[in-house]
Amino acid sequence: MANIGRNSPCPCGSGKKFKRCCGSLSVRQDRPRGEDTATRFAASARGEQIDTLERLSRSGDAGAAARLGLRFLTAGDAPSNPARGVALIEQAALAGDPQGAYLAATIASSSFWRARNWDEAFDYLMRAAQRGYEPSQSSLRILAGGPSGNIIDGEDWAAMRGEIDLAEWITPPEIRIIREAPRIQVIEKFAPPAACDWLIEQAKGRISRATIYDKGTGGTTEDGRRTNSQCDLDIETIGVLTFVLRGRIGAITRRQDLAMEIPKILHYAPGETFAEHFDYLDPSESSYAAELAVRGQRTDTFLIYLNDDFSGGETYFRRIGLSHTGAKGDALLFANVDAAGVPDDDTMHAGLPPTSGEKWVFSQWIRELPRG
Repeated sequence: MANIGRNSPCPCGSGKKFKRCCGSLSVRQDRPRGEDTATRFAASARGEQIDTLERLSRSGDAGAAARLGLRFLTAGDAPSNPARGVALIEQAALAGDPQGAYLAATIASSSFWRARNWDEAFDYLMRAAQRGYEPSQSSLRILAGGPSGNIIDGEDWAAMRGEIDLAEWITPPEIRIIREAPRIQVIEKFAPPAACDWLIEQAKGRISRATIYDKGTGGTTEDGRRTNSQCDLDIETIGVLTFVLRGRIGAITRRQDLAMEIPKILHYAPGETFAEHFDYLDPSESSYAAELAVRGQRTDTFLIYLNDDFSGGETYFRRIGLSHTGAKGDALLFANVDAAGVPDDDTMHAGLPPTSGEKWVFSQWIRELPRG
C-alpha cells in the first residue's frame, strides 16, 4: 500500500492528479455489511454500465471505483486494463471500501496482476474485516488459527492479522506415498475443517453443470459422461486463503503458483459422476498444440476433500485397482505423467457417484510451465 503524493499523477491512469481522482474517494456510510454485501457487490459489478461507474468513481464513490476496477480486471464487457483495475481497487481500499480492500488483498496475494506481497495482502484483509466484510472476517480467523485449525474467537482483527504465521502454513505437511507408479500421494489434514467450509461457501450459488472437452469444436460441452457441477474460483471468490493453500500445495509439489491453473470447486449430488478420464492434455489432439507449447503438460492433479458426510463418491483408478476417499481436509496428489514426463494412461480415473449425501472437492491442476 504505497503512499502517493496528493499532487502526483493518479495511478489509475486517468491523467489527473491523485487528489482530484482516486485520492478523493469516499465510502457511503449506509452500505450494508456482511456476507450479503459480497453477493450484492458481485451482482452490481456485473450489471452496471461502465460509463455510470466511471462517473460515480470521478465523483468520489469508492465502491464504484472498486466495481469499475473489477470490470477492468475481468474484461467481461470492458476493455482489459489490469493496471488501471488494480490501481482503482487499491485506492478504493485505502479510502475504506470493504469490498475494495478484500479484492486488493486477493490481488496482493496472487502473482497475476502485480508482484506478490503477503504483508500487504494480510493488511488489506484486516482492513476489510474491520469494515465488517464477512468473507474477510471468516478467512482472517482461519489464517490466524493456522493449518492445525485452532479456533479464533472475538473481533480483534488487528490481533488476528498479527497471529498469521505464513511460514507455518507453507511448511509441507507429512506426505504418504500410496503408489509409486503412477505416483499417488496422500496428505492427511492438509486443510483445516474451517478452510474446507469456507471454500464450499465460495462456490454455493455459483456452481453450474460441469463440461468436458469437445474434440469437434475445441471448446467444452455438456456430456452424459460428466453429470456433476463445478465452479471456477475467480478474483471475486478465490481470496487470500486460497492463495495461501496454493502456497502449501507449492511447498509439496515444488511448483510455483503461476504454474497452477484456475482452481475449481467440484460438487457431486447423489448419483452424479465424472466417468473415466485422463487429466493430462492429449498431445495427439491438434487443438492442444498451442497450449502445450506455451504452458506444457498438465503434470499433476491436487484434490482436497472438503467434506466427508457422504457415502460412495470414491476417486477410482480402475487400471491400477485403486479406490480412495479422503476425510474432510485430506488431500490426494497424483501425477498425470510418468517419470519421463510422458502422459501415463494408468492415471485414468473416475469420480464415482455418491450414494447418499453431497460431495465437495477442491481441484487444482498443475502445469509443467508457469503462466507467462
